Amino acid sequence: MQILLIKIAVIVVFWSGGMFALNKIFGMILKRKEQIHIKFLRSMSKVVLTIIAFICISGLFNTTKALSATLLTSSSLLVAIVGFAAQQVLADVISGVMLSWSRPFNLGEKVNISSLGISGIVEDMTVRHTVIRTYHNSRMIIPNSVINKAIVENSNYNNDYIGNYMEVSVSYESNLEQAIEVMRETIASYPLVVDIRPDPSEGNKVNVAVKELGDDGIILKSTVWTKNIDDNFTACSDIRRLIKKNFDAVGISIPYRHVHVVTGSSEKELEQNGITEKQ
Repeated sequence: MQILLIKIAVIVVFWSGGMFALNKIFGMILKRKEQIHIKFLRSMSKVVLTIIAFICISGLFNTTKALSATLLTSSSLLVAIVGFAAQQVLADVISGVMLSWSRPFNLGEKVNISSLGISGIVEDMTVRHTVIRTYHNSRMIIPNSVINKAIVENSNYNNDYIGNYMEVSVSYESNLEQAIEVMRETIASYPLVVDIRPDPSEGNKVNVAVKELGDDGIILKSTVWTKNIDDNFTACSDIRRLIKKNFDAVGISIPYRHVHVVTGSSEKELEQNGITEKQ
């Protein structure tokens, strides 16, 4: 009995040491660069190490020794039993391997899964699920098999920046060219806005287009590029305020729908304004 306890203790010590070593090794790798396949590999390594320790401990007892030997020597039986009992678990694990290998998204990237109605930042990936932090700071735990089948919109795929459209309407009476220049300079001069031009010497840092000649005014459209989603939200908010301030300074008006109510007017005043009473 004493020898059995010593063997169990040795296995537990090796398991604990292995877990400690995995945390240290993968921790140093993740400090240099967080990659989703590294996180998945760490989770998978821990699961494999735990399974090996469990099989070794079960092999020490006579009641489970025969079963352990059978499982280890009969891979087809092991696959059949595990496949039947844990189909969904295996589906999640296999999907995790595929996601880790193909890497449609990485840690810290903004994704949108329209079929699930989930948008947020990829925070972690384990053997069974992917963790997405929403913009409300809650965590969505999504099985890997589900996310592997879904259409994922990745704002950072092959692109390190976040872009957001900005539309501003100006009145027909305003100076259009001046409005375009003021909007361009306001966006370009904001400190969080980045220059995405391959060659900074060519073209403008910010382009402003006339999107539409609307019923209420002329709609101008541009794109605000920043390093991340948090900077983009801050930049867009401040730039809208600055555009309004700069438009006011040069006499450019932003049209808005309103109702003009006339009270106590005489018939003569109405006629002078081109309003006649229908007989």
